[in-house]
Parts: sequence; structure tokens; C-alpha cells
Amino acid sequence: MRHTEPEYVEITPELRKRLEKFRDEHADDPIGDVANTVLFEDDNVRIWEMKLEPGEHSDLHHHKHNYYLVIFSGDRVAGIPPKDSPMDFFVGKVPPEGNTVSVPKGGTEWALNIGEKTYHEILIELKHS
Repeated sequence: MRHTEPEYVEITPELRKRLEKFRDEHADDPIGDVANTVLFEDDNVRIWEMKLEPGEHSDLHHHKHNYYLVIFSGDRVAGIPPKDSPMDFFVGKVPPEGNTVSVPKGGTEWALNIGEKTYHEILIELKHS
């Protein structure tokens, strides 16, 4: 697996409508965990695992630290920010060989698997960043 710049899918009007509908339906969700399971934690890092089957989504979560994502599988995953966020929707395309991506602190969103394959990643949260 190598690091490549994320590739994004164009958000068509139909896809935007689908993402807006998801955001409206989940508008009252509380902030939750950034992923499914904590695999390891010490004073410096917290390592999470996230698996999303097609159509599944993460909790609404906030990236309070810098992260590295080690993406093993999937094809398309959407980032859906809350309505009052300055961020727009984005849809990342997962390369067949996976990818490693850095995510700066500050963002709040849901991850929604809009693809046809299981999305699987490890998130490395840098606690002192």
C-alpha cells in the first residue's frame, strides 16, 4: 500500500440530493466515535478500526486531533458534514490497492459507504497534535 493524494468523485445533482437527504434524516444525531472499535491506545496514539458495509455509516464524529487513515478496501465513501459546517460534501474514490491519507484536525462529518464494496480502514489518531 502506498500514499497517494485522495481522488474525489464528482458530486452529481442526484448524488447531492442523496447526501442532503441523509444529512437531514440524521440532523439530530449526537457526536459519537470516529470509528467502530479502538484497537490500541496509549499516551500518544489511539488506533481505531472502521468497517462499513455498503449503505452503512459512521457516527457523526469530530476530528479533534490529526489522523492518518490506512484504507484497505472499499470503492466510494462519502464525507457528509453537518448543515452548519463550512465544509461541503465529498466522495473519495478508494484505489484497488488501498491508500494512506492524512486528515487534519477540525472536521466534523459522517462517513457513508456509497459504494458496492466493504469499506475498511484503520485510523491512527495522534493525541498530541
